[in-house]
Amino acid sequence: MEPSIRWSTPCKTGRRLRCTAVCVFLLSTLYILLPFNLSREILQATDAVPTPTAQSGQGSAQLSGNLAAATIEINRIHNHSLDDYAAAQPTRHWVFGNLAPDSAWQFNVKAMREVRNITTRRLNLGTRLQEHRWGNVTNYTALPIGHYNTCAVVGNSGVLLGSRCGPEIDSKDYVIRIDLPVLRGFQRDVGGRTNMTVLNLKTPLRLAQSSRFKNRSQDVYESRLRDVKDSILLADPRARKNIINALGAYKMPFTVLITENQLRTGTMSIASQIANRKMKGTATIGLVSVLLMTTFCDHSYMYGFFPFMKDVNNVTVPYHYYPHDNVYPPMENKFDELHKVDQEYELHKDLHRRGVLKMQLGPCEKH
Repeated sequence: MEPSIRWSTPCKTGRRLRCTAVCVFLLSTLYILLPFNLSREILQATDAVPTPTAQSGQGSAQLSGNLAAATIEINRIHNHSLDDYAAAQPTRHWVFGNLAPDSAWQFNVKAMREVRNITTRRLNLGTRLQEHRWGNVTNYTALPIGHYNTCAVVGNSGVLLGSRCGPEIDSKDYVIRIDLPVLRGFQRDVGGRTNMTVLNLKTPLRLAQSSRFKNRSQDVYESRLRDVKDSILLADPRARKNIINALGAYKMPFTVLITENQLRTGTMSIASQIANRKMKGTATIGLVSVLLMTTFCDHSYMYGFFPFMKDVNNVTVPYHYYPHDNVYPPMENKFDELHKVDQEYELHKDLHRRGVLKMQLGPCEKH
């Protein structure tokens, strides 16, 4: 004879209303609390991952399973707001040690011009970019891009959380972002202004897939595009079809710059010339964006670039500062092995040391 299970026994008729009320109360409480608990569990789970030398190193696979699955569950099941997600993130006090750029920094006009001569000549943006307009775009022509005094390239590393760099980023004359990140809810740390968004090949594909979701609450990209609606998208020609399909589905006008050849073409050769050493691997879109910035900016700044999953004290640094999308397969929380992100990071630090640009790591304001 099997033992009875009291908690699964149906309520008696006289108690049904009270039981129903209790169940509704418990489920409502769980619905409210679970997103915040999941956010904390993301960080607790990743604390157990061994310290890698870079994001492509040891621990990435486990982190991918924990962080990607948890963030997707937060968005798909609970559909919580990004404001709540941002508010649920604990205060961080990361220590960077020798991973940080030199604290002493001074802008060097001569060094900047030497780098600009290389990037301007070899990137050749004047003939390499083609402008396309979809929908009723009313703003001025995107080409030529122009010339600016201060510019910022903003990466998507979780190192931005708690940085309070938003006002400093927004104060720049021209702001470049990468791969349509979330801005809403994170403005204090990452700012809200965008002039250009540089896309890799994967993002337009995920964008197009997400735009076709029948359950519109699962689509995160429409709101991200609306937050940068007056800016420019820069993409590889192979992404053109996916961008057209997505913008058509959203019925959203946009100016898109498409490179004549592949977006990354020549980037590692240019980087090698600037670094005065052989740069290996395939360039990240982050490196492409940094070199692009030097062609039309007099004073260049970098934020949100940190290719490590732990600080020097073994404290977790999230891969991205925002939750991922709901497209399958889930985004992996690691760089493709084709990229040598630690090598690129050393180049960025070297450009900082030479006074070509300023690399910001850590808080922009005192807490």
